[in-house]
Amino acid sequence: MDNFKTFISGLVTGLLILGVFYFYTQYGKEKKPQIVDTHIELTTSRQNAITKAVKEVSPSVVGINVVKVKKQKIKTVFDNDPFFANFFPPQYRNKAMPSAGSGFIYSPDGYIITNNHVIKAAKQIVITTTEGKEYQAKIVGFDEISDIAVLNINAEDHAYAKMSDEKLIRGEWVIAFGNPYGLFEYVNNPLITVGVISGVDINFGFSAKDRHFYESMIQTDASINPGNSGGPLVNSDGEVVGMNTMIYSKDGGGSIGIGFAIPINKVINIANTLIKKGFVNRSFYFGFKLADLPIENIGERPKGVLVEVIQNNSPAKKAGLQIGDIIIAVENVRINNYKEMGKALFIAKDYIVGDEVKLIVLRDSKEIKLVMILEAFKK
Repeated sequence: MDNFKTFISGLVTGLLILGVFYFYTQYGKEKKPQIVDTHIELTTSRQNAITKAVKEVSPSVVGINVVKVKKQKIKTVFDNDPFFANFFPPQYRNKAMPSAGSGFIYSPDGYIITNNHVIKAAKQIVITTTEGKEYQAKIVGFDEISDIAVLNINAEDHAYAKMSDEKLIRGEWVIAFGNPYGLFEYVNNPLITVGVISGVDINFGFSAKDRHFYESMIQTDASINPGNSGGPLVNSDGEVVGMNTMIYSKDGGGSIGIGFAIPINKVINIANTLIKKGFVNRSFYFGFKLADLPIENIGERPKGVLVEVIQNNSPAKKAGLQIGDIIIAVENVRINNYKEMGKALFIAKDYIVGDEVKLIVLRDSKEIKLVMILEAFKK
């Protein structure tokens, strides 16, 4: 009996000791913070900056369906006969040609930005929104040189795109929104492609055929296909950085990963002018007369152009130019002769009234920086 009591007493004592030990290990010491692997949560989530940007921007993107009228030659039996061609001149008829493009809503009162080549020669423009609604659009204004146009639809309180004011980063993610091949109207949503900014400040100069001037373009490998023109190029913060405009392709085919967009700062500048005035005034003047520098000695011709005449109260006079100055650079581009100066001022830059022209002149063997503000041409 005594042995049994001794056993029970020892068992109880042991349990008490174990209980005290357990309590001490669990609650007697300060707990160490638990480490949660948030990386697993982030990497396994299907939501990311791209999907967020797509959700935010999509409601502001529109499909643009256009009916253009083009002249088409009427075929006759005399087309290949040079004798009858003198008596039966070629006849033409107007033919309706449907086409599709893209655009994005710039403001809640229904202003839409797109490319000029999307709506050029249009007789009818129908806008399709992500809500599935269709609107007849009115052309507010267009600028052929910059290839930018503004439309308006009779509606209010639209979702509109957020514009970027940040500098571009080569290699950053971008998303191209648009209406390739007119597919927008079937899904009521813009189609998207994703890539990076491949390059910036790409210059193509002036195209006499299309009368477009593409300067400081953004290059991207996000696929841009026919119908994407006019759509926004968006960064991962959901901000528009450019307007999809053109592609480089082989034999007139689709995208091969080389697309170009007009920088949004330029787009906004032209769009605001079109909204305010309905047109872009390029009838500016400089107010000076230039000439090539004389060759004083046999050898290399001196670099730059000579200022021979300056008109009173002109942009040149107000900028501080003086007769005898030698202009050696325009917009930090070195000028060698009069021909290059003419190209820089009239062809290779889509200046408008009010723009600043940065000049570097040589005066008394010293380089001086001047800024000339363009004014409207005075008759």
